Amino acid sequence: MHKPNLITLIDALLPQTQCTKCTYQGCKPYAKAIAEGEAINKCPPGGEETIKALATLLDRPVIPLEAVKPIPAQVAYIKEGQCIGCTKCIQACPVDAIVGAAKLMHTVIATECTGCELCVIPCPVDCIEMLPLPIDITPLTGDSAHTKPQRIARQLKRDHARNRFEFRHKRLARLEKQKQLEHQARLQRLAEDGIVKPLANKQTISDKVKIKQITSTLTIEQKRLKIDAAMAQVALKKAEKQLQQYNTPELQQQVELLKVKVAETERALINNQ
Repeated sequence: MHKPNLITLIDALLPQTQCTKCTYQGCKPYAKAIAEGEAINKCPPGGEETIKALATLLDRPVIPLEAVKPIPAQVAYIKEGQCIGCTKCIQACPVDAIVGAAKLMHTVIATECTGCELCVIPCPVDCIEMLPLPIDITPLTGDSAHTKPQRIARQLKRDHARNRFEFRHKRLARLEKQKQLEHQARLQRLAEDGIVKPLANKQTISDKVKIKQITSTLTIEQKRLKIDAAMAQVALKKAEKQLQQYNTPELQQQVELLKVKVAETERALINNQ
């Protein structure tokens, strides 16, 4: 079978939660890896049903799920009274299922949420929890469809989640390209303007105001460093908790990176005291 077609068939059997628990950055990358020989038992949301379907498609033996346990159908819930509007969960969501704006309350669109848990660790105030999926919402997970209408509804939901995931990647790539073009244009304008004229020796009132502002920002900087250190500690604790539950290489790497970040933020705080 031609590889692109095989990848499409494999991807169609995956739950499209985009949770990265398989150690790949989404279901499509995992599908590509499986087509190249990767194990078929690395998808906790897919569970035993997905393993059996992949084994049948690829004529491979059925093997036990690699994770400690399968991930149930679930949905993220934001405790809105505790939300500080930092937008970190919005940036982490792979399917744009969280709405809100900076310094304003965020909320999860339950019907769009895939239950991936990727928004939990970045939250600096620990106001996101995973709850069982409501019975009136079609689940994406394996072993959740037992009749033909249920299987059809689930496949449509999976296709929808895949489309949202791919659309988000295209949008982010477009914004990044636009950002680079704007940066290049800004550098070009600076180059055309030439060197800025040196300041006069005489200190003006505006100069004094600027100096006072710079001096006053030292305490603000210390506060920012304290917040960064606290946020890094919270993220590390949550990552370590997830590592105990799933123990994937990606989570192991995330824990090590967060440990480094914690050390760096603490060192920066000490140096600014």
